[in-house]
Amino acid sequence: MNINVNAFFETVSGMPLDYLFLSFMLYSFGGWLLETTIISLWESGHFLNRGSLLGPYCPVYGGGAVLGIIMAHHIPHPAVQFFASACLCIVCEYVCATILEDGFHVKLWDYSGMPFNYKGRICLLGFMFFGIATTVVSRFAEPIFVSLLDRVDPRIVTITAILLALVLAGDTILSGVAFSRKSRKLYRFYIRYHAMLNREFRSISHAIQRRVPKPIMVRLKAMQAAILRKNHTLNERHIEHKEQLSEYRDQVTEKVGAYREHVSEKVVEYREQVSEKVGEYREKFDDKIDKFRK
Repeated sequence: MNINVNAFFETVSGMPLDYLFLSFMLYSFGGWLLETTIISLWESGHFLNRGSLLGPYCPVYGGGAVLGIIMAHHIPHPAVQFFASACLCIVCEYVCATILEDGFHVKLWDYSGMPFNYKGRICLLGFMFFGIATTVVSRFAEPIFVSLLDRVDPRIVTITAILLALVLAGDTILSGVAFSRKSRKLYRFYIRYHAMLNREFRSISHAIQRRVPKPIMVRLKAMQAAILRKNHTLNERHIEHKEQLSEYRDQVTEKVGAYREHVSEKVVEYREQVSEKVGEYREKFDDKIDKFRK
C-alpha cells in the first residue's frame, strides 16, 4: 500500500509523499513567518501572530506551494503555471475564508480595503502574489529543498513527516474545537495563548524598532504612508467604478425590461391581427365550402 501511495504522489508531483508533506510544512511555516513579521509590521506597526492554528504555520501558504509544485511538474511554461497556480490558490483562499467565516464565525483576513476584492475574502493583489510566489517557490526554492532532503537518511525523512503530520492533525482538531466553542476551556486557552504570543511579539518588535536608526524609521513610515494613501486612492476608484458599473447595469436592465415589454405588446398585437385574419379566412373558406356543397 505504501508503494502504491508513493507511486501515485510521484506521478502527480514528481516526489514521494513524505517529501511533498515536508515541503507543505516548510512553506506553511514560511507563510506564517511572513504574515507574523513583515505583513503584520506593515499593517499594525508591530509583530502579530497571524496563524489560525496553535503552531507556527499557515496551511494556506503550504497548500498554495504544493499546488505550485504540482503545476510545475505538469506545466513547463512559467507563464501558464503562474496563471493556473494563481487561479487555484485564490479559489482555495476563498474556500478557506468561507469555511472559517460561515462555519466557525472567524475572520482571519479581510481585503475589504484593497482594490478589486470580492467580499473581502480575495483580491487581485493576492492573486498576483500567489501566482508569483508559487512559481518562484516551485522552480527555484523547491529543487534546493529536495536536494537537501536527498542527503538525509530516508528513514529520518519519513519519521519526521509522520511526526509533523500527527502534530498538524492534533493542532487542527484542537483549533477546530476551539473555533466552534464546543469546549469553553479550550476556547479560553486558545484566546489566552494567542494574546500571550501577541504580547511577546509586540515587545520584540518594539525592541527591534528602538535599535533601528531614526532616519531609517522615518523613511520607512513615510513610504508606508505613501503606499497606503495610494492603495486608498485605488480602492476609492475601484468603488467608484463599481458604482458606475452598477448604474450602467441598472440602466441596461431598465432598457431591456422596457424593450421586452414593447416586444411583448407587439407580439400580442400581431397575434390578435393574425387571429383576426385567420378568422376572416376561415369564414371565407366556410362560405366557399357551403357554396360548393350547394
